[in-house]
Amino acid sequence: MLAVLMAATIVAAAEPPPGLVLAWTAPEGCPGEAEVRARVVRMTGQEAAERANLTARATVREASPGRWALTLELTGTSGGGRRELTAPRCEELVDAAALVVAIAVDPRAALAAPATGETVVPAPPVDVAQGAGPNGQVVEDMSHREGPKGPVVKDMSEGPSEPPVSDEMEAPVAVAPDIAEPAAGPGRRVQVGVRVAAGVSFARLLPGPSAALSLALSVGGRRWRAELGGLYAPPVAGGTAAIGGLFQAGAVELRGCPVLRRGQVAVPLCLGLQVGAMEGRGRGSGLMTTTSERSPWLAATLGASVVWHPRGRVGLWAGADAVVALLRPSFVTAGGVRVHEAARLGGQVLAGMEVRLR
Repeated sequence: MLAVLMAATIVAAAEPPPGLVLAWTAPEGCPGEAEVRARVVRMTGQEAAERANLTARATVREASPGRWALTLELTGTSGGGRRELTAPRCEELVDAAALVVAIAVDPRAALAAPATGETVVPAPPVDVAQGAGPNGQVVEDMSHREGPKGPVVKDMSEGPSEPPVSDEMEAPVAVAPDIAEPAAGPGRRVQVGVRVAAGVSFARLLPGPSAALSLALSVGGRRWRAELGGLYAPPVAGGTAAIGGLFQAGAVELRGCPVLRRGQVAVPLCLGLQVGAMEGRGRGSGLMTTTSERSPWLAATLGASVVWHPRGRVGLWAGADAVVALLRPSFVTAGGVRVHEAARLGGQVLAGMEVRLR
């Protein structure tokens, strides 16, 4: 029995560590798990990553308009730690996460980190069991490892200073700068989408409330949006049973919008211009003949909409606009009887879906 136990112990001791386990969750547009792992391996080497006994779980989310947040948890045989960081771009969080994980795998990876041109002072280590570290963040106690003894990232709000001399380090270690500070970089990519919506047009642009159908193509960034679309209002009856008609309208609409954002919700505030025509076809027992006539339509719009993309490319859209007629179509009979004239002010309320193409 003793021989069996000794053999099992030897086999267990000889069993290789599971290697680096990386669980990466990030929204669309951020680098994926494969890219983060590749960056870690570039700093540590493939062999070090394969013999590591470390599990890293990271989640990236949009914390507020223009800010991204990273939660990183490290677990290994010697303990674990947690970091919560913010940055104006997801790419910066990826760089910081890769560096934190690489140093946890091999503390010498800090020497392979790209130079940033800034001096960073390592902060004193904090025991994970004690909770918060500098700035209320929880950090990993790395004092039992060789290499840097402080957290990988430190708040730079107090300004750079000279690194202290340590008995265990012959040269200062280059560490990533605080990613919470804004950094210059390329802007977000332009998004393209298609919107389909339906609703109601009212306030006597036509003789009475009518349905409204809209199809639009949108192009925009995080803080702006431009739309080009079409709007159609199906026929509505006007006038009397003796002298009346059916009236419908169609227009091309161009809109420009600054955009407010919070999380997954965007609120475009839009100013637009509608160019089109209104058509009327006479009907009634008092008309000798009936004809169809068209009159130019020109109007300005001012309104707001709400766009919600809970996940993926498909989202919900709803909007309301005030309409100011710059040209007021008017329809009269051959005898001079006015059947309909568009009101100066009107409005429309629409709701539908928006699909992001990129």
